[in-house]
Amino acid sequence: MTNGLIYEDLTYVIRGCLMEVYNRLGPGFKEETYKRAVVEELRLKGLSCSREQIIEIKYRDKAINEYRLDLIVEGKVILELKAVGEMHSKFEAQLLSYLKASELKVGFLVNFGSNELYIKRLVNPHIK
Repeated sequence: MTNGLIYEDLTYVIRGCLMEVYNRLGPGFKEETYKRAVVEELRLKGLSCSREQIIEIKYRDKAINEYRLDLIVEGKVILELKAVGEMHSKFEAQLLSYLKASELKVGFLVNFGSNELYIKRLVNPHIK
């Protein structure tokens, strides 16, 4: 019996790809380097990935702004990638906002910039 994780099999493979990239590159590169490596690793695992997808931010049904998501895997999971020395709570708030605006269910906040790979799985609280 499964523990009920959303997209459990897909997110398992994604986590493996993230770990593979970190194990091969380690910390110290720019975010774009990790982004390109993650895209390549996902491709090697047979997963589709869109980069820099634009989402509109709406207020009272009017588009007022737009943001670019780092990566969306299989049209289902947002990957918000960082390469920073220290994580900040605003990064988590950013991903939760992206999940809400995109109406996607799951996202990973990932930091390649420290001595340990940081992966945090977030679920959109606005989706039932």
